Amino acid sequence: MILRSVKWLLITLAIIVVLLVVSVATITVMAVQKAPLVASTAPTQLDGADSVNELLGQLQQAFSRREEGHQVTLTETQVESLVGVLQRALPDFKGVVNITPVAGTINVTYAINNTGYYVNASALVLPGDSLRIEQVQVGDLTIPGRFLLGFLERTVNSYTQSKIATIALSRVERVTMRSGELTLDVGRLDELLSELNVVASNMSVSEQTELQQLSAYYLRYLSGREIALSSKPVSLIEYLREGMARAREQSQSPDDAVLHNNAVILALAVYVGHHRVGALVGDIQPDSEKALKPRRGAVLHKRNDLARHFIISAALELMAEQGMSLAIGEFKELMDRGNGGSGYSFVDLAADMSGTEFAKVATHPNTAMEVQNAIARIQSELEIIPPIEGLPEGLSKQAFTEQYQRVDSKAYLKEVQEIKRRIGLLPLYQK
Repeated sequence: MILRSVKWLLITLAIIVVLLVVSVATITVMAVQKAPLVASTAPTQLDGADSVNELLGQLQQAFSRREEGHQVTLTETQVESLVGVLQRALPDFKGVVNITPVAGTINVTYAINNTGYYVNASALVLPGDSLRIEQVQVGDLTIPGRFLLGFLERTVNSYTQSKIATIALSRVERVTMRSGELTLDVGRLDELLSELNVVASNMSVSEQTELQQLSAYYLRYLSGREIALSSKPVSLIEYLREGMARAREQSQSPDDAVLHNNAVILALAVYVGHHRVGALVGDIQPDSEKALKPRRGAVLHKRNDLARHFIISAALELMAEQGMSLAIGEFKELMDRGNGGSGYSFVDLAADMSGTEFAKVATHPNTAMEVQNAIARIQSELEIIPPIEGLPEGLSKQAFTEQYQRVDSKAYLKEVQEIKRRIGLLPLYQK
């Protein structure tokens, strides 16, 4: 009798497994398609990158005045610009947004590893007294929007051990649409921001990782060096020399060198780049209420902005997908074309790209120890960043458009190629 029961149990389990496999296979087949839904290009979408400044200003006001309600307006141009920078970093991803007075649609396509197959998805968003997603289409599958929102709400709450998703959804008090524009009436955000602290506490790791510990160590070490107290701007190579010299003393193997070089770059990004980079690294400040910073900022080519571009891009390269740091730097320059910005700068882009290359060679097992030795002997900034003479900068949106049109034009790519050529001539990056 027992054997018979076990037999039927095994048969039942086998049937369940088969049904699950068939279901997954069926869903996969229905979700994958042979033609892309979206064919938009990032260069076209990035034309409106400067409009994102207005959106950032609205968000900053909403967060700073958290005990009041706010209206946040998003335009198709702003959303597609953000999609464009993501596509710039992830070429297999494409997305497009369309907003009308009666509905908004979001369409995305992801190419599967150059197989000729695509995952296509679209969502229909309706105006109303809350965030209303009517339906989501993934390939040939149709998912009710209410079901998907509920599933995502429960999943996020469960993962973060909080009510963050429920509170966030409840803050959206009204959604209105006009042609090319969506407006969110958002309730007071104080409860949401307080819940974010709960999330941070629930998801925090009680013990720092080794990289965080080392980054905190190098931050304290560099802040205690004599150059940090200089009344005059100090070249970034002086900070790199101090940090890499100490890293060389601590490195007994290529793996050690990779770890310590990572920590030096991250510490410098926080110290002479911007203290907010620390939010990406972790809690490395000795005093959370007062961030460490040098008496005067670091410089490259006698410019503080170039030193910051270099070291922050290096840090982003360590923490982001390949290509993301360049995409972010490029997007920031496109934003600067608008009124009040410093204008598009190929000089800044050269610093971004140089920082990215430095991070690559400094944290590769085959070259990490060589970089430590090279930085100890470095004599000139031109060994880590190329000359900037002749590179255009300060271009307004009109001037940029007249001269380069978009970021895929021959004229634009020629400037980028020239920067790559100059960087490629530096011995440090010829490893």
